[in-house]
Amino acid sequence: MKTNLTLLVGDAFLRRQKAKFLIAAIEKDSEKPFEHQKFDLQETPLETVLAAARTMPFLSPGQVLEVRGAESLKEKDRQILTAYLDKPAAQTFLILEADELKDKGELLKLVKDKGQAFLLSKDESRSTGAAFLQQKLSTHHKTMTPGAKARLLAMCGDAVVFLDTMLERLVQFAGSRAEIDEAMVDTFEENWTAMDVFKLTNAFLDRDPARILKIFRDLMDLYEADLISIVGILHWQLRQLWQAAVLLEDGVSDREVCSKCRMPPQKMNVLKKFPVRKLEEALESLYQIDKKSKTGQMEGIAGVEAWLLQYSS
Repeated sequence: MKTNLTLLVGDAFLRRQKAKFLIAAIEKDSEKPFEHQKFDLQETPLETVLAAARTMPFLSPGQVLEVRGAESLKEKDRQILTAYLDKPAAQTFLILEADELKDKGELLKLVKDKGQAFLLSKDESRSTGAAFLQQKLSTHHKTMTPGAKARLLAMCGDAVVFLDTMLERLVQFAGSRAEIDEAMVDTFEENWTAMDVFKLTNAFLDRDPARILKIFRDLMDLYEADLISIVGILHWQLRQLWQAAVLLEDGVSDREVCSKCRMPPQKMNVLKKFPVRKLEEALESLYQIDKKSKTGQMEGIAGVEAWLLQYSS
């Protein structure tokens, strides 16, 4: 890095993975762990973040500041950031994060001039997903509002391979209605919470191998071995759990986590005992299982059963 500055733009899960990789590289070079701080620019002024950047820790060789909400920076903030970058703290590494950068070309230009920026592959994936979504809607003679499209793509996360399954179910849910709006997607999501597949997620969190296998095999019988649908819903649920676990790890209150992630309060205590890292590994592994099963590289059902047992242990 030129001035120890990085900008990560894209899906939260992908940003977290990239940030972990960058931090590991920083600490490997120093051969000692750095102090870590996290900020959200929706809640903390940039001036406060940069004050922390200039204040070096006593017991470590440097520090890493992970700063979310970079998309909220205004022109005045960019001027303040530019002034800091003209004389940055030598052992402070700034990692700015943004979901997306609409009309924020100046920030991207600044970061590329002073450091490095990563536009994570989710952007590309979503473009592909959006094109596929439009084609699929035309096939079913349906239209979808922009808000509904955004909600559906968010439900699929970075794994657009699940979009086909989700859209098929949503089209069935819409019935004779020609247009699918955001309220319909929300209702569709709420109705799915009653499906038996969520019993599988609960058993996964409870780490109950016998119950996990029984529920999974019952589901395979019930849905006539529709493994792709089950894996798709599992992936969607795991992403919600991961998002909730990250918020909890960052000190967000249980009530706020439940509200943001649409999660019942009774899951909080169980979720707190489930390491975030394990959820991240489980998500990546489930995605690989889905890809391999579709290309004939492994037996899908056996692979999912092994995955359930491995990551619920």
